[in-house]
Amino acid sequence: MLYSILIYSADGVFDRLPPDEQEAVLQKHRDLQARLKERSAFAVAKLMPVSNAVTLKRPPDQGQKPLVVDGPFAETKERFMGLYIFDCASLDEALEFAGSLGTFHDALEVRPVAWAGGILENR
Repeated sequence: MLYSILIYSADGVFDRLPPDEQEAVLQKHRDLQARLKERSAFAVAKLMPVSNAVTLKRPPDQGQKPLVVDGPFAETKERFMGLYIFDCASLDEALEFAGSLGTFHDALEVRPVAWAGGILENR
């Protein structure tokens, strides 16, 4: 079954870490990616800062174009920072992979994924 690890953290926290701590966090991600690569294909994405985001909102009247507004404007200090998608046998196994990232992030949400199509190329 496919699982995702959704990564949440406050903006700027990583950038304020000393270089050695930043490297430790990044190494945990590299280690996880190496483990996943040994098993099968996987996807990982790092979202750019929320200052680069725009949101499409439902228009006030049907038939109009969606409204485009700056930013996601979430009512929380934590932001959705990135995700992994990978195949594994069980939720317990997915939790073990997520746990290998450590506790730097505010939250790591592990959730089953129903693939809806598309192909991502190695970029």
